[in-house]
Amino acid sequence: MDTVVLRIDPEIAVGGISGKIYNEVTYIPLQNSKECVIGEISKLEVVDKFYIVFDRGLDQIVIFNQDGSYHAKCVNIPGLHKNSGMANNFNFNIFGDLAINRLKQEIFVKTNLDRENLYVFNYEGSFKRKVPLEASSPIKRFWGFAFLDSARCVYNLNSSSLQQRTSEAIDYMIYYSNNFLVEQKKELAYDPKTIAKGGDVQVTFDGPFYQSGSGNKCFFTRSYDYNLYLIGEKGISQVFKMLLPIDYSVPNDFLTNEEKYKAKRAEYLDVNRQKVYSISDVYNFGDYLFFRLNNNRYDEKNIFLYNLKTGSLLNLAKVSPDESTFFLPAITSNNSIKANDGNYIYSTFSSLELFNAHQAIKDRNPQYSAQLKHYFSSQTHKSNPVIVRLKLQPNL
Repeated sequence: MDTVVLRIDPEIAVGGISGKIYNEVTYIPLQNSKECVIGEISKLEVVDKFYIVFDRGLDQIVIFNQDGSYHAKCVNIPGLHKNSGMANNFNFNIFGDLAINRLKQEIFVKTNLDRENLYVFNYEGSFKRKVPLEASSPIKRFWGFAFLDSARCVYNLNSSSLQQRTSEAIDYMIYYSNNFLVEQKKELAYDPKTIAKGGDVQVTFDGPFYQSGSGNKCFFTRSYDYNLYLIGEKGISQVFKMLLPIDYSVPNDFLTNEEKYKAKRAEYLDVNRQKVYSISDVYNFGDYLFFRLNNNRYDEKNIFLYNLKTGSLLNLAKVSPDESTFFLPAITSNNSIKANDGNYIYSTFSSLELFNAHQAIKDRNPQYSAQLKHYFSSQTHKSNPVIVRLKLQPNL
């Protein structure tokens, strides 16, 4: 297994201006109508013709055409009904998570209301079939999954799903299966007696797998671990080992020393707010690696682009808007990079964020595109989010 060491110091990451960083910037407002109201873009999947939006807040999957117009929606799973008393509890959502089988053009849904099955929809939002999960496998408790080809899938058994007084012998974090039927391989062994578990694990909701722009590869990350695991059809093929300054790093045994840190990790991170508890939003784009460092300093600008050839580090949240972005921001620290299709990277904004930015730059008299002119004249700060499609400058 190839290991690449990355020395990352957030303090020396540079900024820049948008026109020198991005070759193309396109703002794509999502259609706003009664049939396609979006609360938030919890996860964005970009496929050949569509944007697939997972909205955890409103418990739905909405599919838009690439011009932002509404296409279809996955609303219900046959036979499952959410308890109205649990409407604001994500743990009882109908749509718990999703993964895209791009080769079959299907959306696989993991629901919180039925742990025995996955539910499959097509890109028209129509329910197609139910896929039973193997009864004898721990697969029913996985957290996050991704397809590596038309049948082979990788999924994660996160230690946060283990209870504090567990006696279970789950000793691997990554499992591979074929059509969720045959367990083919498992990797990243751990001792369940010593690893952080339950509420002691700080998690981010948009991972732990990130498609790398290639259909048969994805990155995997986990809490308190600064390794980025690149997964291909045969398993983990490469590890990017990130070395952070001591001011940003948790202790080396923070993940695996229950005797020392059990029930104390959250307090430690609250006191040491600069310490990074996870790395998320990891994407590879040519010679560039995108990632986000997550800590408890909420004012932190922490979205980075690392040049794998030169070792240079760019803080994308410090890139200043200019004429190329109509003086609007291209990336927000709230949402980071949401997707990478191999040609473009994608960020998202709420309409509130974009209208606030619009108000702040009125004195600059920005020359908006026709699409943005229509958006600002016809929508409000309560309208649907906006997707931003970005292409990097060559030889950045």
